[in-house]
Amino acid sequence: MDRVTQLQDSIDAMARMFTNSIHYVHEKSAMAELNKDMPVAQQKMQAEPPEVFRPNMQELVTDLVKKAKEIDALIEVLPGIKHTEDDQIKTLQDLEEENKSAHEDYELAFREMESRGSSGKGDSNVTDDSRRTE
Repeated sequence: MDRVTQLQDSIDAMARMFTNSIHYVHEKSAMAELNKDMPVAQQKMQAEPPEVFRPNMQELVTDLVKKAKEIDALIEVLPGIKHTEDDQIKTLQDLEEENKSAHEDYELAFREMESRGSSGKGDSNVTDDSRRTE
């Protein structure tokens, strides 16, 4: 799996973790009194006691922090992350020139092979199935 795909998967996983964390807090947190004049009329039936809720919240936070660090590490090893845009453009231009040169070498070698094959000098066992018509 390439680094960009790993990064995308990690970001997706972190988004799911956020969603699940928000759902957990929404469903399992107890109602809190915000104003002494307006007491909580009825507690949530699904609310967990504080001695259960707090450690679970801490675990969710720890998992989110670990995932964030994992994402940071993946970003740090992306190719070109420490290069300027101009450096990256120059690298791409160099690669394009190298590719062009390699393609020209390939074309030359292919033409030489074709000319040997048509003059009878080449290997008689070599065939080009891609050019054969049935």
